[in-house]
Amino acid sequence: MSIKSLIAALNSLSVGELSTLEGRLRQAREQSAQLGLSEVEQILAEASQRLDASDLKGFRKRIHHAVSRLGHVREQRSAERSGQASGRFGRRAHE
Repeated sequence: MSIKSLIAALNSLSVGELSTLEGRLRQAREQSAQLGLSEVEQILAEASQRLDASDLKGFRKRIHHAVSRLGHVREQRSAERSGQASGRFGRRAHE
């Protein structure tokens, strides 16, 4: 799963059947771990705890935070790929 699809999956989480939310949240945590995104995985663990405590406001807040972090990671990785593609001289031109 890519970062883009993980963001889409998290954005589609809404209050619904609890077992469905828990399952989708678990999948997102697993995907975060596979992508090496331990910070996002921890945020999603916190979201799961909030859901277990019936704190829906806290749950949504943690989900939004995870999506925000994923967006930053996606931008960072994209910039790194662009920098690598432009080579040493392309980066020097911006300094």
